[in-house]
Amino acid sequence: MSGIRFSFPACVIAGKGRIDRHDLLILRKYAFTNGIRGYDDALLLLALNDMCPVHCDDWPAYFVEQLTAFIVDTAPPRGRLDAAKAAWLIRALALDGHVENPLQLETLLHAIERADSCPDILSAFALDQLRYRLLRPTASSYGATRHAGITADDMAYIWRLLRCRIDGGHLFISSLEASSLAMIEDVVRHRDNHPGWQEVMDYAAGEEQHVDSLRSHPWLQTEGNGGAWDERVA
Repeated sequence: MSGIRFSFPACVIAGKGRIDRHDLLILRKYAFTNGIRGYDDALLLLALNDMCPVHCDDWPAYFVEQLTAFIVDTAPPRGRLDAAKAAWLIRALALDGHVENPLQLETLLHAIERADSCPDILSAFALDQLRYRLLRPTASSYGATRHAGITADDMAYIWRLLRCRIDGGHLFISSLEASSLAMIEDVVRHRDNHPGWQEVMDYAAGEEQHVDSLRSHPWLQTEGNGGAWDERVA
């Protein structure tokens, strides 16, 4: 986001590298008087979050709610996420297909939950963030590294994305979403996974899968399919 122009007071806050409660009050009063009203405002908010890793307790909720309210409720078409909004979110939040910042990932999830409808390419993209995390080994209490399986927190993440696909007690997912789930399964097949994961995969198994075409997307490339896997994790 090197092209962002920081006017006062954002330039002063960005220079400090942190946002305290007073800074947030100043931003709300002068920089975002009426909230986030356009894409320039949204990019400025994202840039401030990137440049100020230290922030007050009120910042996360403000950041997520303001950005979500803009992309879902203010930017046309209001109330839903279309292909253009999905493309903007992917460009704005991800670097080489990875959403690294936790608040940006929460914004992506919250926007999908809030919207009346969402393109399956965006939910598939969000599912793939879980795959990136699972590809990275974690340190155990014994100092060794291990690859964890699907946990209860992961299942909560998955259902936040797929809850809107439930109708009449049945889960209806697209072939794109099924492909993302299948690629997660490729990673965790021999790991210790939450029991609910198999239930999700049973639904996904009935969907037509287009893995080869799906992996043509840069944000779904992994080692072995022509792309260079980047180990950075959301």
